[in-house]
Amino acid sequence: MVLLFMPASLEHLVRLVANFFDSFTAALFIRSDQRDNLHLVAWESLSPYVVPGCNIGVGQGLIGWVAREGKRLHATHFDRDTRTLGIYSRDVDIKAFLAAPLLGNAGVLMVDSKNRYSFPEKKQRILEDCAIVASDLWYSWKSNRELQLYRRWNKWHHGLSGKIEHLLTSLKELLGLKSGLVAFHEKDKSVFIIKATIGLPQEISLEGQNFNMRKGLVGWLLRYRKHLILSRYGADKHKSYFLWPGEPFDRGPVVIGLFQPIEAGALVWILTGDTDLSGWPGGLAELLVFSLDQVFSGEGML
Repeated sequence: MVLLFMPASLEHLVRLVANFFDSFTAALFIRSDQRDNLHLVAWESLSPYVVPGCNIGVGQGLIGWVAREGKRLHATHFDRDTRTLGIYSRDVDIKAFLAAPLLGNAGVLMVDSKNRYSFPEKKQRILEDCAIVASDLWYSWKSNRELQLYRRWNKWHHGLSGKIEHLLTSLKELLGLKSGLVAFHEKDKSVFIIKATIGLPQEISLEGQNFNMRKGLVGWLLRYRKHLILSRYGADKHKSYFLWPGEPFDRGPVVIGLFQPIEAGALVWILTGDTDLSGWPGGLAELLVFSLDQVFSGEGML
C-alpha cells in the first residue's frame, strides 16, 4: 500500500503526541489493504535515522506484535538494538517504548524515550486514548474518500456511452490509472483477442491480436472468472505480466482487473498505474461491472 498523501489532522495529532509525551519519536502506522503489514504514515522525531514510509510485517517485532494482538505494549529499560523496531536505520539507544493499537486493527501509534526508563500508567492510558482519536480521524478520512469515489462513480455511470475504447478511457479516468486493455474471449475458444488498449506508445498497436488464455493476468482472470484489485503488483516483469513478459505496458503497483461475462463469452478489463486505494469501497469491482453491463449491448460493441 502506497499512501500518496495523509490528512493533515493525523500529522497534527502525531506532533501533539510527541510534544505531550516528550518523546524521542512518535509515529503512526496504518495497516495495508492486504492486512499483512504496517506502513509508516506520520511521525515526529528528533532522530535523523527514521526510515520514511517503512513497512513492518504484522507480528514482526514489538510494533507488529501490537498490531497482531491488538494490545498495548510497554517496554521498560529498553536494552535491545532499536533497529529491531523496524522504524530506525541505526541503533538510537532509547530507554523506553510504548505502543497502542488503533481501533479495528487499523494500525499502531507508538512513542519512545531517551530520557526515561518507563512511562507512567496514566500516560499509558492517555496513549490508548490518542490511538482512539487517531482511529476516528483515519476512518473519517477514509469515509470521506469513499463518498467522493461514489459521487464520481455516479456521474460516470450516468454518462457512460460510446464504443469499447471510449469506455476504457472513461474507466481509466474514473480510477486515476494510467494504462490498460480490454480483452474478449469467445466461448469455447483457447485464445482471447485484444479489443482496445490505452496508455501505449503510438507506434505500438495490439488491437486484434490473439493470445493464449493459459498465460498472463488476462488469462488468469478468464480462467478463474474473478475480479482482482492489487496495490502491490509484482515488479518482476517475467513473472507478473498481462500478456507476455516484456510487454509495453507501463505498469504501476496498482492493478485492477474486471471480469465481465457477456452473451458471446467474456470481457476482461485491466488498468494499472499508481494511485491511493485508501477509501476505495468494498465491492467496487462489482459496481464497475454493473455499470458496464448497462451500456454493453453484446455483439454490437465488438
